[in-house]
Amino acid sequence: MKTVFKFYQIFFLALFIISCKSETISQVTEVDSSRPSNTITYKEMASMFHQYDVGQKPVLDKYRKELTGDANEIESISHFYDINQLKQYIAYVERLSKEKDIELTGVRIFTAAYPKDYPEEILRGRQTLIFMPTADTKEKKNVAYEPLYSNKGEAIPFTKFLDQFSSKETKQVVRASFLPFIGDQEDLKSSGANRLKPTPPM
Repeated sequence: MKTVFKFYQIFFLALFIISCKSETISQVTEVDSSRPSNTITYKEMASMFHQYDVGQKPVLDKYRKELTGDANEIESISHFYDINQLKQYIAYVERLSKEKDIELTGVRIFTAAYPKDYPEEILRGRQTLIFMPTADTKEKKNVAYEPLYSNKGEAIPFTKFLDQFSSKETKQVVRASFLPFIGDQEDLKSSGANRLKPTPPM
């Protein structure tokens, strides 16, 4: 009887410790839901949209019309990401970074465009975005890096891998260090994200 009683004592003590630990973990990982410091006002938003509409947009629309031969074509003005995909992506790069003992500092968003021979014809040549996780290196802060192939505790810039597939023109854009172009090399997985739904089209 004493043995059974002792077993239950140990069992409930273990349950108590586990519940305390999980409570502590949930407190640590809880995200602040107050209004972020980088939110803006509608006046600021309107001025930014206006500057884009009189600056970059006409140039991009002209390119779109020339590319498609359709006078009614305009460039994408927004991109949609499902909220659960965003949460999953953040959780994914957090996990990869933790496994490599690298502190994830944020996500860098790069402007890009779908190739002219992209499988989905409706997206060919359209502006898009590519997400990459960031970390601090010895040289710079918030560098877009590749957690899949980084060493333990050492964030390696994603351009080290990107440049293996980049054209001469792409390499001239300052993103980081450059390697020789290997166009027909076997493809390589990245931790970057895209697969956006642009508007237009919709």
